[in-house]
Amino acid sequence: MHPTFHTSFVAFLKQFNETFDYFECHELLEDYWKEVSPRNKHHALTSLILLATSMYHWRRGNFTGAIKTMESSLKRMEATQDSPFFENFDYKKLTENMEFALESMINSQKFQGFTIAITNPTLQSLVNQLPLETNVDLHFLIHKHMLRDRSEILEEREREKKKRDDF
Repeated sequence: MHPTFHTSFVAFLKQFNETFDYFECHELLEDYWKEVSPRNKHHALTSLILLATSMYHWRRGNFTGAIKTMESSLKRMEATQDSPFFENFDYKKLTENMEFALESMINSQKFQGFTIAITNPTLQSLVNQLPLETNVDLHFLIHKHMLRDRSEILEEREREKKKRDDF
């Protein structure tokens, strides 16, 4: 199977292009990245994770975080441009959109989302087959990292802390 046809990657594109849930985009790709190339921060997926993170920060008005992560995303994307993860996109259009977004962030302009142009009909079909969330609360999308249920994260932190304390 082509790596861009993986369920998490397809879901990332659905979220990025249609629901604009950049926090969820980050979560989806981070899990997938950990499967295919854990700890390799120079993997193509990390450039897309950073892109989603940057868009999330920008929409929240965190220009400093948005600029920093977009610059990192662009650098990693350039370094990994031959990755199979980019062969089903209009790579040139994506980087142009990212550069325009970065310039807008630097100039403290209002958030403007964009989509990732998918050039592979099979991949686009897979994205289209996923259901679209129609009941999206913009306030929740903007502040998702603070409003989501974090009990699982906190429990995991406690388990890790207990392991360290036991040593």
